[in-house]
Amino acid sequence: MIIHAWLIHLSHKLTQSRFWLLKATLLFTSVALFFAFPSYESLNPEEWTELFRKATQPFINSNAGDGSHDAKLSFRFFVPLIVRLLHLNITGVLVLSAIAGISNFYLISAISNKILQNKQQAFLTGLCVAFIYAGKCAFIELRGTIFDSIAIFFLLASLYINNNLVRAIMLFAGAWCDERALIASSLIWVYFFVLSNKTGIKGFFTSNAISIYVVWAVYFIIRLWLASAYGLKTDTDGTGLDVLLNQINNIPIGTWSALEGLWLLLIAAFILLYIQKQVLQLLVFFIACAIVLLAGLSVLDITRSVAYLLPAVFTCLLVLQRYFDKNKIDRLLWYALLLCFAYPAYYTGGKSSIWWTYPLPLQLLR
Repeated sequence: MIIHAWLIHLSHKLTQSRFWLLKATLLFTSVALFFAFPSYESLNPEEWTELFRKATQPFINSNAGDGSHDAKLSFRFFVPLIVRLLHLNITGVLVLSAIAGISNFYLISAISNKILQNKQQAFLTGLCVAFIYAGKCAFIELRGTIFDSIAIFFLLASLYINNNLVRAIMLFAGAWCDERALIASSLIWVYFFVLSNKTGIKGFFTSNAISIYVVWAVYFIIRLWLASAYGLKTDTDGTGLDVLLNQINNIPIGTWSALEGLWLLLIAAFILLYIQKQVLQLLVFFIACAIVLLAGLSVLDITRSVAYLLPAVFTCLLVLQRYFDKNKIDRLLWYALLLCFAYPAYYTGGKSSIWWTYPLPLQLLR
């Protein structure tokens, strides 16, 4: 396997560097952009109107049509607030999103290395993410009311930071970027539950867990107050059980697009928890993943929604590090990388829509 040997050599050489995390981050960013380059010619300024309106009038509901992205902006205050404070235009928001995406690669590598205590395995994990939607969304998403890369940044930062107060702030900010981040924060809770390795309900009441409960409680209290005081409401068109059933034929490929080859890690983690008789850890992990996945499959934007499964990867690494030896983890990550690389950058949404996000060479031809 010439490619395998070359990749191992590359990862070994790069991770020996003093600034290997920064170099890996630049490499992953380059890979993501090469295989999925933005279609800037398709950017529509009209799709950004509601963002700038929200920045100037934050406590009003959108006048956009039901089911549109604009109509779901009511409780997504964080980015409009940044736009208002920094006087950002479209270019400024795209730069902000790109900075979040680049930072995400740094965080993915750093968190993976912290868990695995192995730089080369952390490198492979980051490279896997560079090939999937969660790693590309910061650069290819050009619609003005979608802030996935920023929301994912806050989720990853909550794992990276070793401080409950700052972690709570990160999760709180992410929830006001997109409700998907609030749902995905359950995966952050699972990570710390598995990390504590406590038996019974003791793991439900660690300081990490309690800080997350506080975030959930404060978020919903403020949201209910905003709804009561300003009449803010969330548009629910294009979501729900009817949508899930209507686009059932796109569920298989939509589910795959969440993690692609990294699903191998999730399957392996589930099996290991079962074999090790860690029933409660398996149960809460499975339920959290199922909630995020079902929520993502119940909206029209399937791929960008199920991409919020990304934090589950780190719980998988935690389980693998605990019960697998180095060689088995190496092989699993290598197979995951092959699958992530082999699957093109497709985006799934709706009943039967699948889009190919063009790689850089094809964009140049276009």
